[in-house]
Amino acid sequence: MFINSCKKEPLTTALTISVVLTNSVVADITQTTALCGGTVASDGGSAVTARGICWSTGTNPTIAGSKTTEGAGTGGFTSTITGLTANTAYHLRAYASNRSGTGYGSDVSFTTHP
Repeated sequence: MFINSCKKEPLTTALTISVVLTNSVVADITQTTALCGGTVASDGGSAVTARGICWSTGTNPTIAGSKTTEGAGTGGFTSTITGLTANTAYHLRAYASNRSGTGYGSDVSFTTHP
């Protein structure tokens, strides 16, 4: 069962490292886990070396905090976020890194189940 608890539909963002990244909706939210993902549509001229989801309780999370790593390259990926706290609001962003740096998708919020 997929639950879209985001206020907006998936967004496409052109990133500063010239990677085009799309967040997918957050789904299968439980008390401690959530399923999300993204699509790296373009590598910006340099191979994508890492991609995944980063999350926190604050806005605009970065890879300096909690993150998943879902391989490399362009294309779609799915991440299962674990270790969440029940009844807590979180923010997540898809990320992709290449030799120019790391780019992020739009901030998406969701709340875990009580």
